[in-house]
Amino acid sequence: MRQDKLISIIVPLYNVETYLPWCLDSIIAQTYKNFELILVDDGSTDGSGKICDEYALKDERIKVIHQNNSGPSIARNVALDLMIGEYVTFIDSDDVVHHRYLEVLLENMLNYGADISAVTFSRVSEYGKLGEADFSGEVATYNPIKAIKRILYQKDLENSAWGKLYKSQLFENVRFPESIYYEDLAIFYKVYEKARKIVFEQVGLYGYRKRPSSIMGNFSLKRADVLDVTDDFVKYIEQNNSQLLSAAKDRKFSANMNILWLMTITGVKDEKIVNRCWQNIKQLRCSSLFNPHVRLKNKIGALASFMGFKVLCFLFGIFKE
Repeated sequence: MRQDKLISIIVPLYNVETYLPWCLDSIIAQTYKNFELILVDDGSTDGSGKICDEYALKDERIKVIHQNNSGPSIARNVALDLMIGEYVTFIDSDDVVHHRYLEVLLENMLNYGADISAVTFSRVSEYGKLGEADFSGEVATYNPIKAIKRILYQKDLENSAWGKLYKSQLFENVRFPESIYYEDLAIFYKVYEKARKIVFEQVGLYGYRKRPSSIMGNFSLKRADVLDVTDDFVKYIEQNNSQLLSAAKDRKFSANMNILWLMTITGVKDEKIVNRCWQNIKQLRCSSLFNPHVRLKNKIGALASFMGFKVLCFLFGIFKE
C-alpha cells in the first residue's frame, strides 16, 4: 500500500527496561514505515531512558521526551500536544505489536472510510512473544452509537486506547484525565462519538503482556477510581445521548460488581467503598437483569445480588476466577 500518510505512535513508559526493547523492535519492524514514534520517558529510574536515547540515535523517526514522573495520562497528553501525524495510535511500553499492525489498521481505515480502526489483542506471557496472526476473522463496521454500546456491554470491542488507529482530529479538545486509573474508559466515548464510522477486524495484532508488576496486575483501592469514571459517563450520557443510557448503566453495574468482588477475594477493607458498591448494585441490578443486550455474567451477578449482600460475598469467595 502507499505510504504517504504519517502515523504518530505514542508510547509512554516508566521503568520497563526489561520489556522496552521488545516493544521498540516490534515497532521498528513495521511494514508500514511512515511514522513518528514519540517516546515519553515518565521519570524512569532504571535504564529505560537510556534505551530510548540509544534507539533514537539509530532511527530519526524516534523522538524522546524525558519528564518528571507524572503518570501515563500526562505522558500521553504531552505527546498528543506534540504529534504531527494525520493518524495516531497508542502502544504500551511493555507490549508488542505484529509487524503488520500499522499496515492493517490504516488499510482498513482507508478501505472502509472509517475514522477509527481497531484490531483485537492476543495475550503474551511475561517473557513470551506474539505468535502468527490469523487473518480469517471477520471485518465489521459500526456507527459510533453501536460501537460505544458494544464497548459498554463488553462485547468484542475494547475501551482501551491501544490496539486502534485514530484520525488525530478526534483528539481535538479531548485529553486523558490525570492521576486516575481507567483513563481509557474515562474518555473513549468522547472520542468515538466524534467519529463517522469504526472498523474492527477480528485479528490479534496487538500483543498485550500481562505481568505482575503492571498497574492492573495487583489490586489496590486505587482501582476504585472506576466507580467515579462510570458515575461520570452515566451522567454525561444522561445529558448528551439517552439512547446509550441502558448500556452505560450496565457498565456501571459491572464496575461496582467487579470492585466488590476484588475487595472480597483479596480481603482489602474499606467500608465506604463497599457500601457504595452495594448501593449501586441494588439500584442498577434490575436494569441489567432485564436488558436483553447484557452479557450472561452480569445477569447472573444481578440475580445473585437479590439473595443479599452476605450471600453475594460468599459466592464471590467461592468463584475467585
